[in-house]
Amino acid sequence: MILPNTPLYQAKTDAEFRIRMIHHIKTAYRDLVGNDVNLLDLPNGLDLLQAKVQQRLYDMSNGEINLIPEEIRNQKLAA
Repeated sequence: MILPNTPLYQAKTDAEFRIRMIHHIKTAYRDLVGNDVNLLDLPNGLDLLQAKVQQRLYDMSNGEINLIPEEIRNQKLAA
């Protein structure tokens, strides 16, 4: 995989990349995600925000677009 030559992708560790990615999302997508951007302050904030975005996309497309992994969908059906 070829990554862009930008500071975001030139992190030395996973933790550094995570911090940079959270900062990038907060600055670039604040208007798009609204108050949900505050989820990124939680330890599992990236996962929570991803799940909310996937659900919104699913809802807005009336189920046509489903990015929720099948194993998670099956868990929800079993519950």
